[in-house]
Amino acid sequence: MKQMRCILFWFILFSLLQACVPSPDRGDSHDSGASQVTRIEQIGKKLKEDPGNAKLYNERARLLLVDQELNGALGDINQAIQLDNRNAVYFITLSDIYLAMDKIANSLEALQKVEELDPENNEGLLKQAEIYLVLRDYDKTFQYVKKALALDDINPVAYFIRGYALMETGDTASAVRNFMIATGQDQTYYEVFMQLGYLYSLKNDRLAIGYFENAINSQPNDPEGYYMLGMFYQQNEEFDNAIRNYENLLTIDPDYTEAYYNLGYINLVYLRDFQLAIRYFSDAIDRNTKYVDAWFNRGYSYELSNNYTESRKDYKKCLQLDPAYDRAIEGLNRLDRVVRN
Repeated sequence: MKQMRCILFWFILFSLLQACVPSPDRGDSHDSGASQVTRIEQIGKKLKEDPGNAKLYNERARLLLVDQELNGALGDINQAIQLDNRNAVYFITLSDIYLAMDKIANSLEALQKVEELDPENNEGLLKQAEIYLVLRDYDKTFQYVKKALALDDINPVAYFIRGYALMETGDTASAVRNFMIATGQDQTYYEVFMQLGYLYSLKNDRLAIGYFENAINSQPNDPEGYYMLGMFYQQNEEFDNAIRNYENLLTIDPDYTEAYYNLGYINLVYLRDFQLAIRYFSDAIDRNTKYVDAWFNRGYSYELSNNYTESRKDYKKCLQLDPAYDRAIEGLNRLDRVVRN
């Protein structure tokens, strides 16, 4: 479960940070068929005709942020704020840009300006709660969630953030209650289904399966739901179901290294199909040449296939990557004994 916990933490962290990045269409209308570059060029032409239009600078800043042209985005939003420093929306964009630049303090400062200008700006309050959650400042997280819910209690994001903070502080029962409220308000809330699936998987409760399936149904093109469900099945030795989910995952993301590794592990340890295990571990190594566990397990698969030459190569590669990798040392010692005998 430690692997699942680590994966899910980083997944949630990424989801929260991505939630802070604005959609390029927020607040303005665009030709949806136009490319990002064309839209940016169109705004540039409009600004030549109307250089005092702060809304256009904000719009272009958001487009540049989506394209990760952060310096240009920062220049545009600062120009918008110079033209109109009383518009809270512009400071939200500024916060998003600073967050993308990993300038957390600047991002929070911009959000505090949003709160000063518009104390009832729900988006600004939730963004502060999200950042404090990522920083693991739970008191501040709860404070800003409470402010957001006071404005609108139909607020699934607020319940999700509070649920996650409660889980992090060890109050799992209250966390589940908040997640359930969030799903009741938004029955397509992918991250909440993932979190509920994870919490029930900790107890090896088969309710986890339904929550992971709901997550997959909500976002069928996201690989994480398939991975977490595959892990649950694998840990419960339901290998056909685990393999099916990993294979579905790989149709979405053919470079998902952990799925290849897990398929290799199932074939090595449980199904004893060493040749198939070698193939999957090789796929994992192709995608991450420093994946020491994959090198070891491929070497062990070769050893069990009596291919001692290739096994020795892989064990030595393990030790190049990690000189203290005890299992590789033990593997080489076993091979030496085979040669002597």
